[in-house]
Amino acid sequence: MIALGEARLKSYIKTIGLFNTKAKNVIALSRILHDAYGGAVPRDREALEKLPGVGRKTANVVLNIAFGEPTIAVDTHIFRVSNRTGLAAGKTPLHVEKKLEKKTPAEFKQHAHHWLILHGRYICKARTPECWRCLVSDLCAFKPKSSLPAPVNDRRKISKKKKIILNRS
Repeated sequence: MIALGEARLKSYIKTIGLFNTKAKNVIALSRILHDAYGGAVPRDREALEKLPGVGRKTANVVLNIAFGEPTIAVDTHIFRVSNRTGLAAGKTPLHVEKKLEKKTPAEFKQHAHHWLILHGRYICKARTPECWRCLVSDLCAFKPKSSLPAPVNDRRKISKKKKIILNRS
């Protein structure tokens, strides 16, 4: 990464958000890993969080994925799902993380945050949750449950009727 340099790294990651800052942080943390850790990634949360661009969530992901530690990285999806469902309601990601760590059985901790992220990304979406597809909707605390949307053909007909009515007004 250091040899690649910040400018060339940017060209590879320019499609992701905040790529300028991320490129700067990746190069800086690469230098630290090279100089202070002999190129190895530390297995210690404190050491990870001292690296540029690494916060608690990223440290948890590294500890979980790289080192197989049963951590739960709380991102926006997990935060939303945990609060919306009542699984682990909390005002901060750290509060939600601590509750999830207590509630998640040991045999599921390694992969729990991946499953919750996917559930939040594809089922329990922020704007339009697809409650009719959710396997645990009967256990969910979220009250304004969404129902199966009308078929696309029906929506087009309704939309055309609305346009006709609006044009007559």
